[in-house]
Amino acid sequence: MTIVSLILILGGVAAASWLLERTVKPLSWIVKAISFLGFFIGIILLITATGMWESMPDVYTQYLLIVTGFALILKPIKDIPWAALIALIVGGVCAGYIFLYVPLPETVFGIASTWIYLILFLVPTLMVYTFFKFIEDLLRLVGFLLASRPVAIILGLICILQGVLLFTNRSIFILLLS
Repeated sequence: MTIVSLILILGGVAAASWLLERTVKPLSWIVKAISFLGFFIGIILLITATGMWESMPDVYTQYLLIVTGFALILKPIKDIPWAALIALIVGGVCAGYIFLYVPLPETVFGIASTWIYLILFLVPTLMVYTFFKFIEDLLRLVGFLLASRPVAIILGLICILQGVLLFTNRSIFILLLS
């Protein structure tokens, strides 16, 4: 359980970095570095939650790892326009495939082939953008909620407390539920 304890404490420090940076002045540079690496720490939390599924002391520790991992991962990527990037790639691949492997004649039914290529770019681009924009907005909402300062601080402090208690073979959730 010591590896899970250390990962929980590290994830807790990354999640509560805003509060810890202001309260632990001499070590604020370490907290800033951990906060900067929060995305990767979130990935480690998710890998730990899935990799040690059977050996966790309770299911709530797994949920804590998963929620905190998602909070740390979604915090920096929620501002990237993923729907537009994916849609442009798909539209470009569709139009490029037709252009390279199925070349059109100069005109098709009296319409210049340039307009056909443009349509072959825009139709898949708009369809993919619409679908991924919905998913992007949902992830942005979840990221906004989980990465808000109060929620992140509470998650971080619970992770730190759970990590410390796991060193003594206890769990905050077992203590609260018993």
